[in-house]
Amino acid sequence: MDFRLNWLFGRSKRIKDFFADAVRVYVLKGEEDARCVALAAAKLATKKQRKSMIQSLAEMRSKVMQNYPNKLARKSLADRLVLLKEDIEAKDWDVSNVMEEKEKLSKMNEEYLSCLNRIDASVFKRKYPNLF
Repeated sequence: MDFRLNWLFGRSKRIKDFFADAVRVYVLKGEEDARCVALAAAKLATKKQRKSMIQSLAEMRSKVMQNYPNKLARKSLADRLVLLKEDIEAKDWDVSNVMEEKEKLSKMNEEYLSCLNRIDASVFKRKYPNLF
């Protein structure tokens, strides 16, 4: 039983971390592949996790609006966060939606798909070390 709980909670934390790292890359670099993988991670998450992800996007937007010095860039970053949040909130996602998003991702970025399947966020830190 302990093994299953550790696996379940470890996986839960990894999916949140994966999502957060993908969002960081998407928002700061504008990389559409990272947006797609963040959306796929949100669809893969449980309802409770998705709610937490949505809340974190709202908090990130608020921080960007309050603290980002460049006014033009601030709006662009905040808009990316809002659009991603709206896409995640669009509906309760099911397995078929996850499969569709993974199929889309497979055409965009095989490396990100492989990392999503393993829930391995290290790809973002390797690719963009200056963001972390």
